[in-house]
Amino acid sequence: MNRLMLAIKAFVRAWKNPSDASLFLEEQPTVSKEPAAEASHLRLLSCLQQSGRLIDFLKEDIASFTDAQVGAAARKIHQDCAEVIEELVAIRPLRDEAEGAAIQVPKGYNPAEIKLVGLIKGEPPFKGVLVHRGWKAHKRSLPKKIGEQSMEIVCPAEVEVKP
Repeated sequence: MNRLMLAIKAFVRAWKNPSDASLFLEEQPTVSKEPAAEASHLRLLSCLQQSGRLIDFLKEDIASFTDAQVGAAARKIHQDCAEVIEELVAIRPLRDEAEGAAIQVPKGYNPAEIKLVGLIKGEPPFKGVLVHRGWKAHKRSLPKKIGEQSMEIVCPAEVEVKP
C-alpha cells in the first residue's frame, strides 16, 4: 500500500507542477531531433489556411448565414483546399471498386487498409460490400519549417498598418 500512496503522491505532484515530474524519473527525457516531423500536420493546416481560409471557415459560427451564403463560401474553400491537397499530398482512393460493390477481403489483409464493420464472424476471407473506398497519400511534399517560427503558429495574425 505504501508504493500505491507514493505513486499517487508523485502523480499529483507532477500534475500540479510538471517540472517536478523529472524528479521521479531515473533518466532525464531526451528531446527529439526531428521537430519537422512532429509539426507536419500543422504545416498542412497552415497551407490550407493560406490557400482556402479553411480554419477561418471552420471556426466561424455559420448558424446565422443562409444556406446560399454557406454554399457560396464552401464552394470556393473546397476548390482552393482541394488544389493544395492535390499539390502537396496527392490523395488517391485506396480501392478501385465503386462504393456499393461486392468485394472479398482476403486472409492476411492489412487492417490499416481495410476496416471491417458489421457482423464479423470467423476468419477471413470475408465477403462484403464496399462502404467507403478509403484514401491513401501518394506524395508528401509539405513545405519545410522556415526560420524560427513557432511550430504552434498555424497562421500569424495580420495587421494592416495605417498612416
